[in-house]
Amino acid sequence: MLFVLIFSAITAIFSNSNLAYAEQNSKNKKSIEDYFTESYNCLKNNDKTCAQIAAANIPIQSPYANLLNGVLASLDGDFDTTFRELIPLQTNKSLNTLASISLHTSLALAYENQSDSLRALEQRVLLDTLLLQLKPINQEDINANQQQIWEIISVLSKANLAEMRGNSTDTIIQGWIDLALAAKYQNNGERNQKAIENWRKAYAEHPAKEGIAAQIFPAITIKSEVHKVKLKGSVALLLPFSKAELYPISDAIERGFTAAKKIANDNVEVKIYASQDTEESILQLYQQALNDGVSYVLGPFTPIESHIIKNAQNNAITLILNKTPFKPSSANTFAYGLSPLDEVQQTIKVARNLGMQKATVVSSSTDLNKQISKDFKDHWLASGGEINILESYEGDINRQINESDMIFIAADAEQARLIRPALPSRIPTFGLSEIYSGEPMNADNKPLQGIRFVDLPWIVDRGNEKFAAYKAASADLPPGKMQRWFALGADAYQILIALDRLTSDGATIDGLSGKIDVNASGEISRSIANASFGPEGIVLESYHDD
Repeated sequence: MLFVLIFSAITAIFSNSNLAYAEQNSKNKKSIEDYFTESYNCLKNNDKTCAQIAAANIPIQSPYANLLNGVLASLDGDFDTTFRELIPLQTNKSLNTLASISLHTSLALAYENQSDSLRALEQRVLLDTLLLQLKPINQEDINANQQQIWEIISVLSKANLAEMRGNSTDTIIQGWIDLALAAKYQNNGERNQKAIENWRKAYAEHPAKEGIAAQIFPAITIKSEVHKVKLKGSVALLLPFSKAELYPISDAIERGFTAAKKIANDNVEVKIYASQDTEESILQLYQQALNDGVSYVLGPFTPIESHIIKNAQNNAITLILNKTPFKPSSANTFAYGLSPLDEVQQTIKVARNLGMQKATVVSSSTDLNKQISKDFKDHWLASGGEINILESYEGDINRQINESDMIFIAADAEQARLIRPALPSRIPTFGLSEIYSGEPMNADNKPLQGIRFVDLPWIVDRGNEKFAAYKAASADLPPGKMQRWFALGADAYQILIALDRLTSDGATIDGLSGKIDVNASGEISRSIANASFGPEGIVLESYHDD
């Protein structure tokens, strides 16, 4: 399995370049470089025998022979041989660009395996420079390498970063380290955007500025259309205020919507229709709202109510706050919600982009997490992956886990803290937003260190200045779930505006609950932030699904 993981990281770089390279070097008689490329094509097809046959045509005294020996050793997990064969080649000027890329990729992976962050960073920075030398430039490979650089440094503590910076005189490496330090600069528990802006000024020509820095810390922009375009008529908030256990959620959604409306200086009338989470109640109130002549209906959000409303005919734009499994039949009815399935699909995309093939799923026994586990299994298999284990954590969770590339935990924060200590920490572990309670400095999160998860930007990047206007309205809401419902209500306001003015281009909203795309038909999708549990709190890895 280590073979598959490391090989996928190395050979991804060659996916778009082998053909061009072969065409440039096509001759009647194969050269050493041709045999090197042929060997890599075999490895790309997971055929080591074929690769070794091609490599046998390379004279043993050739540096390409040493290179292939080192690469093959890394695929087998023999990093001692990798270092012995490849370190001397770093000063060899006879290797072509593609060979040099494979050299530094293999060394980076070997140093990462030894947790030597500085040496791994040095190799990745060299690799970044080499990737820019390929023509045409493959931006996807550059982005993947920069993402790996960020994964190396973003999880380190301030003390470790400072020590690493003192051990390097390379300005590019120092820039990467300073970016990680800027990301960790906190003021009263929240990230200080000024630290990021100062980094941009200090490193105006740094390769990360338009890459990873732009993805993780987008520049603050004010969307003028939010302030210029307003709703017309009146809005019905159709929420289950009348059911005691659902009142707090309804209140958080209403407060988010009201805050967004206030920020936009919109005086549209809002009418509250308090349902009871029953079919009879929701049908009666929905019809009453339509009879009252409202232009928009926001809600409902419970499964029972959403199922009833999704097929109701109406002449008002209705935004159901639940990603129902069935598409609404009415042309004026749309759906948007905080769906765990969105999170599952984004997690799978991130893991597959990292070359992970075999997953272990460990789930708590709740109905929600049983469904999440099933969704993960179905979509992981559909992506071509393999599921190693699918069982409750109450069983023997260590069985066969060591054969997996990754672990997916379907559990909330409290459950995950119990599960995590029994799992091998060396295997990359993922979870959904439920695994994070919303308290970045909670000491109880210590068992969760290293786990990667997806969540709303509003939750994991609270210090971002673009959210400042919403803080007062949400200040007394509990962290975690209630803040997520607040974000849903706030973004629902902008979504209603987009639906009211649909164009062939659709609309994109940089919202609290994620990057929201509304297509020309009114279908709504979102991507959210990628984060992880670090030793000093939550580490924002990237925005949306970059």
